[in-house]
Amino acid sequence: MRVYKINNDKFKSIYISYNFTMEVKENSVFSNNAVLGALMAKSSRKYQTQKEIEKYLNSLYGANYDVNVEKYGDLYNLEFRIEYINKKFLPGNEDLLENILNFLKEMIYNPADWTDENIKREKEFILERINERKDEKLKYGVQRAEELLCKDEPFGVFLYGDQDNVQNVDKDVLKNAYSELLKSCVTVIISGNLEGYDNIEETFNEVFKNIEFSSKEVTDLIYNTKRESDNKTEEVKEYQDTTQSVLSLGLRIKDCTVDDFYALNLYNAILGTTPSSKLFQNVREKESLAYTVRSRYYRFKDIIVIFAGINKENYQKAVDVIKEQIEAIKTGEISKEEFESAKDSLMADLLEWKDSKIAMAKMKFANIIAFKDADITVEDMRERMSKVTLEDVIRVANLVSVEKIFVLGGVENA
Repeated sequence: MRVYKINNDKFKSIYISYNFTMEVKENSVFSNNAVLGALMAKSSRKYQTQKEIEKYLNSLYGANYDVNVEKYGDLYNLEFRIEYINKKFLPGNEDLLENILNFLKEMIYNPADWTDENIKREKEFILERINERKDEKLKYGVQRAEELLCKDEPFGVFLYGDQDNVQNVDKDVLKNAYSELLKSCVTVIISGNLEGYDNIEETFNEVFKNIEFSSKEVTDLIYNTKRESDNKTEEVKEYQDTTQSVLSLGLRIKDCTVDDFYALNLYNAILGTTPSSKLFQNVREKESLAYTVRSRYYRFKDIIVIFAGINKENYQKAVDVIKEQIEAIKTGEISKEEFESAKDSLMADLLEWKDSKIAMAKMKFANIIAFKDADITVEDMRERMSKVTLEDVIRVANLVSVEKIFVLGGVENA
């Protein structure tokens, strides 16, 4: 187990992120751990109900606790997180640290003996999440592009798995999932106002001294299943009874390295993340083909997804104009305004990370996984970003190709 600290005295509280990270061996991991995490968020052997948990947290001046599931590329992560007030802001400088850590230890390492009723309730909750996927059409379009690009890879599986696997979850499945969880890598990020907590690692190690941790570090895990380009474009259409369509393009980045992270971020910003981006200016403003259009870069999978909300009759023209913007960047058709505006936006975004304890913790964890380096700061990232040149952007642009086109159509032949 590794404990990492991020100190920022602009905050009044401390955020602890306790992460179990694993490589996915079977897709059932997603459904099993979604149910497991939901149960562990609401009970332990000592705190049998959510009401008991809330009562105890209220006695700790309103500390917040929850469990989060997420993917880092092909890695699955189950995060237990808690936030509490720094002692300097409490009456009599009351120090909550040991109580907080003992509560976290209880919730993680002393699970309740879940009843069939509790398991059924959380399964229904997860099934509801799965069934609601199509309700947010743009989000669903993005997910389908991810699935098509990463078919047969862990990242291509929906975060909560599928209905069949959820239905199969029972006490034995949960017992096995919990056992596998304890074998996975543990990484702890402590972020926020750490003034007066110079020895927080020692306190942490004392509270958790009897826990047997995996010898594996998260830096040992493989987060990206490298995949060769298909060298062809596949088009997938899905009917839905709506007057508008959702268009998603899945792009693969070939032969890039971890050091291309900054250039690819800038490429993506120029392509479609700001009001001055090519997609916004040409697809939305100039051609009026979409009511919204953006692009998203996935640093852990070497892919980009472009998504747009369009009228069904504009489908083919929207695809053509989007492809034109992709090709324009490859040939260096990038104005000084586009380049500088995109870079300024990214530099500002990096600064905004410092405004959130959670964002800072997520940034550090992501950099540990991708860069194998826990010491990279926001300032380091801003400096690296500032040095990205137009030539760097053109170079990575030529590593990008369209592989998947997904449309959730308003008519069957949308």
